[in-house]
Amino acid sequence: MRQKIVHVTEALGGGVLHCVALLANRQAAAGDDVVLLHSIRHDTPSPAKLDEVFDKRVRRKVIGMRTSIGSHDVVSAVRIALAFIYERPDIIHLHSSKAAALGRVAARMLGMARRTIYSPHGFAFLKEDISPRKAKFFLQVERMLHAIGGHIVACSKSELRYARMLLARAERTSLVENAVDVANFDLGSEQRTAGSVTICTSARVTYQKAPWRFTSLARDISASSNVTFVWFGDGPAEAIDRWIDRETVNVTGWIPASDLRRRLAQCDVFVLPSLWEGMPIALIEAQAAGLPAVASRIVGNRDVIVHGVTGFLANDDEELAHYTLQLINDAELRCRMGAAAKAHALKQFSDRRLFRSYVGLYRHLLTPAHSSHLLAASAAYQHEVTK
Repeated sequence: MRQKIVHVTEALGGGVLHCVALLANRQAAAGDDVVLLHSIRHDTPSPAKLDEVFDKRVRRKVIGMRTSIGSHDVVSAVRIALAFIYERPDIIHLHSSKAAALGRVAARMLGMARRTIYSPHGFAFLKEDISPRKAKFFLQVERMLHAIGGHIVACSKSELRYARMLLARAERTSLVENAVDVANFDLGSEQRTAGSVTICTSARVTYQKAPWRFTSLARDISASSNVTFVWFGDGPAEAIDRWIDRETVNVTGWIPASDLRRRLAQCDVFVLPSLWEGMPIALIEAQAAGLPAVASRIVGNRDVIVHGVTGFLANDDEELAHYTLQLINDAELRCRMGAAAKAHALKQFSDRRLFRSYVGLYRHLLTPAHSSHLLAASAAYQHEVTK
């Protein structure tokens, strides 16, 4: 059945861009009428790059949405509501906190709340760069917005637990884990350079990703080992200058996704010491590329890595260094964990699984009597993504 699906996001960069594009492109290829409403931020790619990322059948429209809270939000909500009236969507899919706030208000005003989905991609109240008072405020806002309607779709098991513990019970919550296009990853094993070890990470240089932890690790290890540290990505010049030592860490700048996959396959260990996550696409991609990973034990990371099997989860900087050194010094362990990581990622986080899960969820929300069966459907979706 052909559906009109409107995606709305204030953030269109990094992991959110990946997830929105992956889903929207699959939907467009399946014959759905797909529209993307998004704002322009400092990390939003240029229109030319977005043309490369999105299927040409996905129609994009720009609607201003600011991260800050103010009277401008009223204007944004009205513009989104007008877009909903014009497009007459069967499903409204909201991504990120601000778009979800504006979109749920607009949908409620138009009587469309029942057909609205919210994918947080990391709840704002879990961020580590805000005060406890602000985090509490964000939590209260999430609770109020959830009360007016809509269905939360968590991107990880940890995010689902927070949704049910803090916002609701099982009602109006489901799980569809983040995914990657598995066709882009060679199923064979990669030949890596013998005699040297390359430690890498992939992210924008921001506070969330704790780049100073990666730099500290590089300084401590590279001085006494034949190890190279690489940061795939870019960021504000002041952030790079402040947190990264270019003498020990090679910052590549932005590179195309296809080149990133190729370069990941030439590395040996992936390290992600971030402070908070939703469910990091970069970590899933590294595992799919056959890299054992060492990551901070936080929401999102612990839903990707199988500790002791596909990599390690570290509680602090000491464990981060310990596990990284363990992989550096044991080539057989790297090989075994890398193979396990690839097999697990390609099975658990495939784009086909993501698409099928959303097809079922959308179909269920469009069923008039969906409310009485929501618990059973939620359990079915979780079974589907955890098989």
